[in-house]
Amino acid sequence: MTAKALGAAFALAIGLHGCGSSSKDDDDKEEKSAMCDFIYMGTPKDDTQAAPSLDAYATALKDLDMDAVKKDMAALLKDSKSCWPADWDNYGPFMLRLAWHAAGSYRHTDKLGGPGGGRMRFEPERSWPDNTNLDKARALLYPLKKKYGDALSWGDLFILGGTTALRESGAPITRMCYGRVDEKDGSKSIKLNDPCTEQGKCQDPWGATTVGLIYVNPEGPMGQPDPVGSAADIRRAFGAMGHSDENTVALIGGGHALGKSHGACNAADFPPGLSPKDAFTEDGKNQIYMGTCGGDGKGLNTVTSGFEGAWTKNPLKWDNDFFKDLLGKTWEKHIGPGGHNQWRVQGGDDANLMRLTSDIALLNDPDYKTIVQRFADDITDFNKVFDIAWNGLTTSVVAAPQWSTEGKCDDGSKPTEELSGQSIPVQRGDDVTTFV
Repeated sequence: MTAKALGAAFALAIGLHGCGSSSKDDDDKEEKSAMCDFIYMGTPKDDTQAAPSLDAYATALKDLDMDAVKKDMAALLKDSKSCWPADWDNYGPFMLRLAWHAAGSYRHTDKLGGPGGGRMRFEPERSWPDNTNLDKARALLYPLKKKYGDALSWGDLFILGGTTALRESGAPITRMCYGRVDEKDGSKSIKLNDPCTEQGKCQDPWGATTVGLIYVNPEGPMGQPDPVGSAADIRRAFGAMGHSDENTVALIGGGHALGKSHGACNAADFPPGLSPKDAFTEDGKNQIYMGTCGGDGKGLNTVTSGFEGAWTKNPLKWDNDFFKDLLGKTWEKHIGPGGHNQWRVQGGDDANLMRLTSDIALLNDPDYKTIVQRFADDITDFNKVFDIAWNGLTTSVVAAPQWSTEGKCDDGSKPTEELSGQSIPVQRGDDVTTFV
């Protein structure tokens, strides 16, 4: 099912239809019911989900056909559903966001967070504002989870979706690793939800600048469009995750090379709807993120972050245009249709392109800007750094106990081995371990 198609998973509760792969499915009550249940497989109502024992997982994983899994995922990305239409009929960018947000919760400062455990299915992560509408993405993955059973963990599914999206777009990603051990609840993420309240002790271990955000407020510090302040927030947040400046710029530019942001209506008037935490109540009626923008809150009417627009002219193609346009065009801030400060090309040219304050921030820090220039001038340089950074974000940050003994990668390596050309860890002067 489609990420938003999985919004159809709400069908049992709200009467949405059309999530099947054909009209015949709509006539098959048993099949339709199963599809409507998908939403709860990726976002369980009782906030817990059974996980296989380590031995059972290892036994199943040993025989996992990685090529078959990748082929199935590639097909899934291009199977758009009417109940949650994919942008440009491709769920790749949506799955890239899912993978990024599952992995981006990691903090090197105390080794918490990250994709291991598949904890985005549970509280608190599933109800973070940054994870709005990702319930549909998780539900979209359920058919693959059902097909491969214990051999394919939720943690692997999240990263597989994003990695496949990158590869399908043309990004030269060296490897995809399998073996992330799932957990039955989100208890290991609870500490990530603690507000930073101790005076003078807020630098460590806190990663994101605001609880519920993966790294920084994209509108700027405290919602103010201040690129200089945003650059400082970026260095702090990505440093807490363990990333060098080089990897930080690569990840931001690579993450925004594909897809778009969604804020078709003013979020104050047309919010995305209830988070799982609030929806799974008697009053919520299990209706997760049921937006009303445009009458249905989906497709072109989607409101997620509240920002609207694509970063590049070819949002399904891997390239370095994010960096070229960031440097080569003059950007001005304005209020987007979602009611937030965002940036557009001055003079009205390329009206469909947008930038966030956190993007413009890369031009307002000398070190970041130098790297932006490098990547704009040389896509080969960008590709190499992004490959290493993506591995650091999704694989190297998973602690050894969270890998199955049968963990394996599609390049023949083991998940705990270093990526070729990568040295982990490296100590900087500020004692932050970086992936370089």
